[in-house]
Order: sequence, then C-alpha cells, then structure tokens
Amino acid sequence: MIWRKFFRRAAIILFAGIFLATAAVVGAKIQMYTATGEDYANEVESQDIAKLRARDKAIKKATKQAGVYLKTYSRSVNSELTDDEIIAITSNSWQLVGEPKYSRTVKQISDETSIIVWTATVEVNVDDSELQNWIKRDAKEKSTIINQTRKAQKVSDENERIIEDLREKYNRATSQAEKDSLRKQMNDADRDFLANQKHVAGIKLYYANDFNGAIKLYNEALQLNPNNADVYIDRGNAYFDLGQYERAIQDYNKTIKLRSDYSEAYNNRARAYEELGQYNRAFQDYTKSIELNNPNLALVYYNRGLASLYQQQYRRAIPDFTKVIELESKPDKIDNSATYGLADVYNNRGVAYKNLEQYENALKDYNKAIELNPNQADAYLNRAVLFIMAGNYNQALADLNKTLQINPNRAQAYYLRGLIYAEMGNTAKAQADLTRAQQLGFNG
Repeated sequence: MIWRKFFRRAAIILFAGIFLATAAVVGAKIQMYTATGEDYANEVESQDIAKLRARDKAIKKATKQAGVYLKTYSRSVNSELTDDEIIAITSNSWQLVGEPKYSRTVKQISDETSIIVWTATVEVNVDDSELQNWIKRDAKEKSTIINQTRKAQKVSDENERIIEDLREKYNRATSQAEKDSLRKQMNDADRDFLANQKHVAGIKLYYANDFNGAIKLYNEALQLNPNNADVYIDRGNAYFDLGQYERAIQDYNKTIKLRSDYSEAYNNRARAYEELGQYNRAFQDYTKSIELNNPNLALVYYNRGLASLYQQQYRRAIPDFTKVIELESKPDKIDNSATYGLADVYNNRGVAYKNLEQYENALKDYNKAIELNPNQADAYLNRAVLFIMAGNYNQALADLNKTLQINPNRAQAYYLRGLIYAEMGNTAKAQADLTRAQQLGFNG
C-alpha cells in the first residue's frame, strides 16, 4: 500500500526505541548557559537596536555552548547527530532565564566621534531531552526545520556584515550627503534586522508546532520587509501543516515571484498540489525543482515518484525511485539534512513493479525494504499479497501476522488474513478477522 506521505516514523521506530531506552539510563536534564555579547551604536544609530544586537550575539554564544554539550551527549546515547541537527535543536529550543543584563560604555573613537558599546549578559536553558524529541520527529520535519534555521542564520550573518560595512563607511564619510545616504542604509539594515528577529522567533514557534503563533510572527516580519522570500516559504510551510493548502500555495507563489530559482518553493508547492489531488501540477513542480538542483535532490525525486504512483504512472515512477536509491547510496549523500526512509523507497518501487506485473522485481524490493527496516509494516503486507497470488498461504499468513504485530490496527491485514482462513476452511478465524477489518473501516 502506498503511504500518502513519504516520511513516516516507522523507519526509525526501532532506532528511536533503543535511543530512548539508553537516554532514560543516562538521565535527561536542563543545562543553563551564560554568555555575553557586544554591539555598539554611533551617533546616528538606535541604541535600542544596538542592545538587541548585543542580546542576539549573547544568545548565539550561549546556544553554541549548548551545542557542544548536546553533541557530546548525543554520542553518549549512541545517536550522534549532524552539526546541522545540533544547530537546529539549540537555535529553536533555548529558553531565556530572566531578562538580559545590560551595561554600557562610552568609547572615544576620535576627537569628534564617540560610540556607546552595549554588553548584554544572558542566561539560557536548554533541555537535553530535546534530543529525544528530535529523534521522534519524522524526516520531513527535520529537513524543514534545518533549512529554515540555516537560512535565517545566513540572513543574520549577512545583516551583521552589512551593518559593520556601513559603520566603517560612515566613519570615513566627509560630506553630509554621503552621511545622509549611509544613515538611510543603516535604518534599512536595522529594519531588516528586526524583521529577521521576528522570522527567527516564528521559526522557534514552528519548531514547537505552534503554527498559528509562527504565522503571526511571520506576518510581522513581512510588514517590516515584504520582499523576503524566505519568510513567505516558511509561512507557506506553516499553512501547509495546518492543512490550509490553498493559502500555502499562495505563499509559495509569492516566494517564486520574488525568486524564480527557489527550488524548495517548487517542491513545497508540489506537495500542496498533491494534497489537493492536483498530481499533474505536482509532477511539473517537482520536475522544476529537480532542474534547479534542489539541495535535497533525493527527496524531490522520491516525491515525484510518489506523484506518479498516485496517477498510476508506474513506469514513470520506477526511474525516480531508482534515482533516490542511487543518490542515497553515494558516500557523499546529496541529502544530508534528514534521516531517509530508504525502506519506503524500496517498498514503493515494489508497488510500481507489482502493478506492472513484474512480480520478481517487486518481491526483491519488498525483501530489501524489510532488510533495511524490520518494522516496515507496508512491505510485509505487500509481500503477503504476492504470496497470496502465488498460492503460498503459509508465508502470506506469516507476513500478515508480522504486519499486525507491528500495527495491530491495520484493517487490510485482517481482511486478507480472513480471506486466507476462509480459503483454508477455518471459518471461525475467518469471521473474526473479517469482522475486525470491518470494525476498523475496511470495506474491501
């Protein structure tokens, strides 16, 4: 059976179970980190913005300390995470303890120029149980959060570089006209800084699954900077997760209008089209995302393969699933941002082969899916169908029993097992299973 969405937790259930059991022994706890950050303002800059910049730098330093600890902690529980994952966790899970403490110092730069240096001291808490929460997330969530965090940090770094450059130019400026122009550019950079602060706060709420709260902050960010493609795509993601697919598409459209080469926007818009049953549009957008060399290329090939399956375009689906396997088998995997469910890839390619009556290839893929993930319920169920078609009822029963061991509420498995029992003359078991399938909503 084809899953409606690629990323499911089944692919990591066994691994997560081991991790959680180990973590329980080690003992999760909240760690507090203290750090300071500095920023300054010259005679034409806002002191309030300088204080916020100092606070932001202090928080970044504190979360960097937390990241070093969490990286080590993840090794201790046999689940070392990538640097991108650690940054995503620490950037979005910190909690401020009390209010920042500020101090100011006046520094004389020249006979005519002085600046006010602000020092912010912050204390932040990071709960290392966030590692457990991260493992529980499916790969789509991880990838989205990592990408959002990475982009926001890139914008923050660029904004910091711009403001420093403008300050240096202002200090060297000789004419009033030049100073006036630089002052306007500084004000624009400050506005962009505030917009990014709203964006980052929105991502933090998105991380906490507060999608409505995230949208509110994204709205405020767009009021400050209505031309930020990254905020539009992130707001679209929040609408998507709320099931508001038309509104998500509107935001993805705005993203693409601002940046026609934004490969992720095409991929995300395709997912929204799929949810609306518009598979042709989805296929076109996935293709465009691939042409733009999406950084998570294997993911897009997989999504396009699923879009073809939904349209019963089985021959078109198989090359895309094969491409995913090829990309994911490379030592330098293209998609480094998510734990990939390769078992799902093999399982769904098996579905395509089965519908093309290439049963031997289908069986090989189901076997591979089970080898990669012994808890892949879909693969057991699909393999059972092949065994039923071949008249191998005993092996089919074994696979259906395994399916129901993994997922006791799998209606189709009860239905198929009931049919086998009926064929074998076990009326009581057949009736019990068929009744249970009907109770779970299976109507044949």
